Amino acid sequence: MAQASTQPSDASHVYYRFENVSKSFGDKQVLKDMNLEVRRGENLVILGGSGSGKSVTLKMMIGLFCPGGGRIQFEGRDITHLKEHEYYPIRKRVSYLFQGGALFDSMNVFQNLAYPLIEHQKMKPREILPLVRESLAMVELEKIEHLYLSDLSGGMMKRVALARAIINKPEIVLYDEPTTGLDPLTTRAINRLIRKLQNELAITSVVVTHDMSTTRHVADRLCFLDRGELAFTGTLDQAQDAEHPTLRAYLEGDNS
Repeated sequence: MAQASTQPSDASHVYYRFENVSKSFGDKQVLKDMNLEVRRGENLVILGGSGSGKSVTLKMMIGLFCPGGGRIQFEGRDITHLKEHEYYPIRKRVSYLFQGGALFDSMNVFQNLAYPLIEHQKMKPREILPLVRESLAMVELEKIEHLYLSDLSGGMMKRVALARAIINKPEIVLYDEPTTGLDPLTTRAINRLIRKLQNELAITSVVVTHDMSTTRHVADRLCFLDRGELAFTGTLDQAQDAEHPTLRAYLEGDNS
């Protein structure tokens, strides 16, 4: 398959490196011999259709799934088969924004954002309130910490989930379909926030999506997964020259 020619980056500039990573669930092979880098400071978009292995790739980065073959490195350290507790230091540096947000319905906005600080840092409420307000301001929401999820629109809930993802000041945010189900206006707002976090907080982002609008707005580089194989890795400009029919359909807007 057509793939942009890229040389491996200097190890000091790479967070994650996948080397010939494969993953199967029973008889179904989801990923096959994937080679991928996540570089410091970039927004990397993982593009592809449903079932192409995008979300599985994200989950392997934080140890929710283990590869069936190959290896994964984090800052040069092999993390392929770490024990659960050995992933904790990585998860303190890497936040995961789940597709559904994974917010708690029974908690208000303050309690949702405070939860990781209380759970992992044992902070007291008076110490937490300024951090909650700071994180909400970063996603352009203010004075809503007393509201419950039932009071919020879908776009506001997505931004609250993003505020919770950054409240621990991570180095990397993993986004699983951040704009799925959102209207075009809210989609543009989320895309703008991903860039804002990169520019203002130096956050590295890995964005899983099937949406070309999001890809065009946030991608420094993209990789395209097609039926479990990494069919392309490169910039958007390089993608325009790729001779891959499915990728070309995405680039031309037909990603149904």
